[in-house]
Amino acid sequence: MSNGIKPFEVIEGNLKAVKDTSDFGGCNMWHLYIKTTRGYYNMFQWMSVYNIQDLFNAKLPVYEDKSSRSTQYKLAQ
Repeated sequence: MSNGIKPFEVIEGNLKAVKDTSDFGGCNMWHLYIKTTRGYYNMFQWMSVYNIQDLFNAKLPVYEDKSSRSTQYKLAQ
Protein backbone atom coordinates (compact mmCIF):
# COMPACT_ATOMS: atom_id res chain seq x y z
CA MET A 1 0.00 0.00 0.00
CA SER A 2 1.29 3.42 -0.94
CA ASN A 3 1.62 6.17 1.66
CA GLY A 4 1.08 8.87 -0.98
CA ILE A 5 4.66 10.15 -0.97
CA LYS A 6 5.93 10.37 -4.55
CA PRO A 7 9.59 10.00 -5.59
CA PHE A 8 11.23 13.36 -6.30
CA GLU A 9 14.80 14.35 -7.16
CA VAL A 10 16.45 17.72 -7.77
CA ILE A 11 20.01 18.29 -8.97
CA GLU A 12 21.57 21.75 -8.81
CA GLY A 13 25.31 22.00 -9.36
CA ASN A 14 27.11 19.56 -7.06
CA LEU A 15 24.06 19.00 -4.84
CA LYS A 16 21.26 16.49 -5.22
CA ALA A 17 18.11 16.24 -3.09
CA VAL A 18 16.21 12.94 -3.09
CA LYS A 19 12.80 12.69 -1.39
CA ASP A 20 12.62 9.99 1.29
CA THR A 21 9.46 8.09 0.33
CA SER A 22 9.13 6.34 3.69
CA ASP A 23 7.34 8.06 6.54
CA PHE A 24 10.02 7.25 9.12
CA GLY A 25 10.88 10.53 10.83
CA GLY A 26 7.90 12.24 9.21
CA CYS A 27 6.71 12.73 5.68
CA ASN A 28 8.98 15.71 4.86
CA MET A 29 12.42 14.12 5.06
CA TRP A 30 15.07 14.29 2.32
CA HIS A 31 18.49 12.85 1.55
CA LEU A 32 21.19 15.36 0.58
CA TYR A 33 23.89 14.08 -1.77
CA ILE A 34 27.12 15.86 -2.70
CA LYS A 35 28.99 15.13 -5.93
CA THR A 36 32.57 13.96 -5.43
CA THR A 37 35.55 14.97 -7.53
CA ARG A 38 35.19 11.57 -9.25
CA GLY A 39 31.67 12.44 -10.42
CA TYR A 40 29.66 10.25 -8.04
CA TYR A 41 27.05 11.43 -5.55
CA ASN A 42 27.61 10.44 -1.91
CA MET A 43 24.77 10.61 0.60
CA PHE A 44 25.74 13.34 3.04
CA GLN A 45 22.79 14.10 5.32
CA TRP A 46 19.21 13.06 6.04
CA MET A 47 17.29 16.25 6.76
CA SER A 48 13.88 17.94 6.80
CA VAL A 49 12.51 19.83 3.82
CA TYR A 50 12.70 23.05 5.83
CA ASN A 51 16.49 22.72 6.21
CA ILE A 52 17.37 21.35 2.78
CA GLN A 53 15.21 23.95 0.97
CA ASP A 54 17.78 26.64 1.84
CA LEU A 55 20.31 24.84 -0.38
CA PHE A 56 18.16 24.69 -3.54
CA ASN A 57 16.50 27.22 -5.81
CA ALA A 58 13.83 24.73 -6.93
CA LYS A 59 10.75 24.57 -4.71
CA LEU A 60 10.70 21.19 -2.96
CA PRO A 61 7.31 19.59 -2.25
CA VAL A 62 5.99 19.73 1.33
CA TYR A 63 3.48 17.17 2.60
CA GLU A 64 0.78 17.70 5.22
CA ASP A 65 1.65 15.86 8.43
CA LYS A 66 -1.57 15.76 10.42
CA SER A 67 -0.52 12.93 12.73
CA SER A 68 2.41 10.66 13.36
CA ARG A 69 0.23 7.62 12.57
CA SER A 70 -1.05 8.83 9.19
CA THR A 71 -0.58 6.30 6.42
CA GLN A 72 -1.69 8.51 3.53
CA TYR A 73 0.00 11.88 2.93
CA LYS A 74 -1.04 14.71 0.60
CA LEU A 75 0.93 17.64 -0.73
CA ALA A 76 0.40 20.76 1.38
CA GLN A 77 -1.32 23.70 -0.29
